[in-house]
Amino acid sequence: MKKKNFIPIAKDVIEAEIKSLKKLKSNINQSFNNVVEAIINCKNGKVIISGIGKSGIIGQKISSTLASVGIPSFYVDAASCSHGDLGKISSNDVLILISFSGESSELKNIIQYANRNKILLIGIVSKKDSILYKTSDIRLLTPQ
Repeated sequence: MKKKNFIPIAKDVIEAEIKSLKKLKSNINQSFNNVVEAIINCKNGKVIISGIGKSGIIGQKISSTLASVGIPSFYVDAASCSHGDLGKISSNDVLILISFSGESSELKNIIQYANRNKILLIGIVSKKDSILYKTSDIRLLTPQ
């Protein structure tokens, strides 16, 4: 079997990551400050994170990181919220929804619940024209 040189591939991947980080850096604005302040000021509640698919996996990691530094947090699967888990979320909580499209059908029930119960909703999304972006109290727009 012929040996393959993977070094150029690794360097290409790293270069793509650098470009993505530069895009992300340029998107950091006052909304980022607002998110941090909302999390810090969530004294009588929890930071609840939800998403679907890869966004959900990222949400689980964020929730674990918050909990590890003493911020009460847990992840709830967006699909489970449509089947009874919305009761885990209260008006003292901060709710962070993560979605690439911001249009996943599983998020719609959570968005409606948050708006109806005046729960602070933070949307992390890549599309400005999405329902998640439009209905969030604090919006973090991530580059595509």
